[in-house]
Amino acid sequence: MEYLWVIFVLIYSILKSTRDCMKKASLKKSSLFEVLFFYTFIGFLLALPNITQALTLLPKYIFLVFIKSVVICLAWVFSFLALGKMPVSLYAIMDLSGVVFSILMGVFILGEDMTVAKAVGALLVITGILLVNLKKTSCVKEASFSVLVCALLCCIFNSISGTMDKALMKYMSSGQLQFWFMFFISTIYGCILFAKRETICLKKLKTNFWIPLMSLSLVLGDKFLFEANGYPSSEVTVMTVIKQSAVIVTVLLGWLIYKEKNIPYKLFCCLIVLSGIFVSVFA
Repeated sequence: MEYLWVIFVLIYSILKSTRDCMKKASLKKSSLFEVLFFYTFIGFLLALPNITQALTLLPKYIFLVFIKSVVICLAWVFSFLALGKMPVSLYAIMDLSGVVFSILMGVFILGEDMTVAKAVGALLVITGILLVNLKKTSCVKEASFSVLVCALLCCIFNSISGTMDKALMKYMSSGQLQFWFMFFISTIYGCILFAKRETICLKKLKTNFWIPLMSLSLVLGDKFLFEANGYPSSEVTVMTVIKQSAVIVTVLLGWLIYKEKNIPYKLFCCLIVLSGIFVSVFA
C-alpha cells in the first residue's frame, strides 16, 4: 500500500473541484466573510473529535499551524473574490498555475528532485494556462485583470500551504493538524467578521445549504490530503500535479450548472494540462 497516498490525493482533488462550484453558489445568498466564517466554523465543529490528541501537540508546532492558517486564510479570500466575478471553469484552469509554484517550492525548499519528466509536465501545464488566457475572443473577456490577479495570488498562497503540509506532517498526526487548522482559520474569519461589523442575515444563512456541504467536503478532503502528506514516499511536486486532475470536473460542472460558454476550448486546454500531469507522474 506504498502508493495509497495517490488515491488519497485523487479523492481530495475531486472534493476540491466540487467545492469550487459550491463556493460560487454560496455567495449568491450570503456575503464573502459570512460564508468564510460559517464555512470554517462548521468545519471546526466537525474536527472537534480530534481535540484530545490535538492538545498534546507542542506549542511551537501549534504556532506553525497558525502560520499555515494565515496563509490559507489569504488564499481563500482571493479565491472567493475571484470566483464571485469569473466563470468557475476559467477559475479552475487558472488554479492550475499552482503546479508551477508548488514544484519550485518542492525542489528549492523541500529538496525534492527536479526530473526531466517533471519539467516537461510543468511546461505543458504552463502552455495550457497560456492558451486559455491568450484566446482574445472568449476566456480573457470573461474576467478582468484584477480578478485574474486574485486567482493567481490564491494559487501562490495555496502552494505555500501545500509545502507547509508536507513539512508539518513530519511532526504531527492528520487529526492534530486538522483540529488546529480549523480552529485558527475559523477564529481569524470570526475576528474579521466582527471587525467589519457586518450584519449577519440568519434567514439567508439557514437556506444557504451550500455552506455545510462545503464544510463537510473541506474536512473530508483535508483529512485525505494530510494523510497523503504523511507517507514518506509522497512528494509535493507529484501531489500537486495529481491534484489538478479534477480540473475537468470543475469545467464540466461550470457548463452543466452555470451554463458557461467556451467549454470545448476550455476542455482542450484541460487536456493539455492533464497531459502534463500524466508525464510528470508516470514518465
